[in-house]
Amino acid sequence: MPKPTTHVFQEFNVGKYRSVKHFELLEIKNGSNLLTTKINLSKDRGFAKSNPDYWVKIWSGNKWSEKTLTGLFKTKLQNVFFGFKGKKEHLILFKFSIDSSTITIYYFENFFTNDLTKVLEFIK
Repeated sequence: MPKPTTHVFQEFNVGKYRSVKHFELLEIKNGSNLLTTKINLSKDRGFAKSNPDYWVKIWSGNKWSEKTLTGLFKTKLQNVFFGFKGKKEHLILFKFSIDSSTITIYYFENFFTNDLTKVLEFIK
């Protein structure tokens, strides 16, 4: 199993929108930026059959991407969600801080598994 590239994001525009939060990149560990400098996190509104808890969009050039990066689904750990990029090509874990002001994203490039047991060890 590859070691993930870790991206840490901090919320900005706090309280400006009710259903959407914006985060900007603070630091990257174990590699280079595989995502973006800003992410847009919105709660699911029940329109998709997959029923994720959240949707993630990335900053592309000078606007939010029209295409969603991933939906986020609950794991057995509190405040930890998983998603994927592409057609289950890259596994992505999102760990929210207690107050949800920061998100640590673990990006497993060219790796995906449905069994998250070993992958969640990186977060504990």
